[in-house]
Amino acid sequence: MCVMYSYTNAQLYVDSNGNTTIGDYFNTNTSLSVNSSANSLKSYYLTELNTNSHFCALGINNSTHVQLPTNVSHEFYGIQLGCENNANSATYGITTCVSSEGPFSTGRAYGLLAEAGRSTPGWNFGICTSVTGENNGAGLFASSGSYPEGFNVNGRWAGYFDGNVNVVGNLSASSYTCSSDYRLKENIRQIDNGSLDKILGMNVVKYKIKNTEVDMGDTAKTVHYKYPEDSPLLKKDHYGVIAQELREIYPELVNEGEDGYLSVNYIELVPILIKSIQELALKVEALKNESPRAVLRGNGTTSINQGINQTVLFQNDPNPFTEKTTIKCIIPNSVKSAVLYIYDMNGRQIDSMPIPERENVTITIEGSRLDAGMYMYSLVTDGNLVDTKRMILTK
Repeated sequence: MCVMYSYTNAQLYVDSNGNTTIGDYFNTNTSLSVNSSANSLKSYYLTELNTNSHFCALGINNSTHVQLPTNVSHEFYGIQLGCENNANSATYGITTCVSSEGPFSTGRAYGLLAEAGRSTPGWNFGICTSVTGENNGAGLFASSGSYPEGFNVNGRWAGYFDGNVNVVGNLSASSYTCSSDYRLKENIRQIDNGSLDKILGMNVVKYKIKNTEVDMGDTAKTVHYKYPEDSPLLKKDHYGVIAQELREIYPELVNEGEDGYLSVNYIELVPILIKSIQELALKVEALKNESPRAVLRGNGTTSINQGINQTVLFQNDPNPFTEKTTIKCIIPNSVKSAVLYIYDMNGRQIDSMPIPERENVTITIEGSRLDAGMYMYSLVTDGNLVDTKRMILTK
């Protein structure tokens, strides 16, 4: 039995199995189908089984570019969506908004809750998303609230996060970089001397992670913990510092989270370690080049080594600089010729400065002589390169 009602272009079909079609193309494979042959891009269907071996609960298609996977014999879809927009406007495949009238201490809200499992090992994805085409964008853009609809991003990213990101467990990456371009910085200053003493005052400890409870809401019946009992993170030793102690030395390196716990910015501790190594190197060089220097022999007698016998080029100070900076170096009296060369980052020589002085020498570089940017300076004595360092001029 088949029932059809038609009025002008509006048509209703119901077959003997209860399959219903609204439109002018009767689809016998769906429980409910809404379509129009006048606009072949638009179709809506509610079904259990499709004869093309695609199983779908709800399908909405507004695009000729939606392609189904072809590497498996059967595909199952809870919801299949397709959307195409030829106009210069926003296009949304799916939008969700879950909210309450006011902030409550109970209840839960999920804009999107997804699970996947029990399929081919390695092919279970709760959410699988990508950015297609040639233009910049991100496969996943997540914001903590500042930009719920995203913003224009440079480059192509698998994931772009606006806000803090918390990871429970290990975070793995082939490489890790931090933004450090001087064009993104202001009020650049040299780290004050004394880093070595502060580093020596730090308490470095070995510890194990304590497992903590996780709040599952007011309906939780059992106690849940952040890590599984057999987690390797709980079993192995870890190394670090105590945040409360470090805050007394470098408060800028300690952050307090919204949960009240303290965390340490270990990445920004690296420049302080570099500075302390530089201070230690200066102390070693000072001991090497002490004049006069007393050397205790094995028989108890003392010999005096007069003069300086090693050539050393030091880092300019301040660095970066705006108006002027000084470069110190040690040049023995035995050196016949000494020249300081300045190059740009392309290796082109900008300036050369002969140095007639010997032993402890100080050279002043005026910022007005150079354009803003990064430069290299090299000390050459008697035709031999001693050392090369970098300096940054900002204006």
